[in-house]
Amino acid sequence: MINMEIPDPFQTFVANKYAKAKGYVHDWFTGEWSYKCSTCGEGLFGPSRKILTKIRLFHTRNECLGGY
Repeated sequence: MINMEIPDPFQTFVANKYAKAKGYVHDWFTGEWSYKCSTCGEGLFGPSRKILTKIRLFHTRNECLGGY
């Protein structure tokens, strides 16, 4: 079976642009920010970059590293 679907150029551009991204990554299609914890590798997600920063700080200070 041949796939005759033409890929969206914007979707392809965004996927290629953020393929090797580190740090905060914005998903244009869901409108959500994501971050992979550098210590434990757990994926963190938030609706905005500001809230994701708060989630990251809480995660690293309380859950991941067990305090300061």
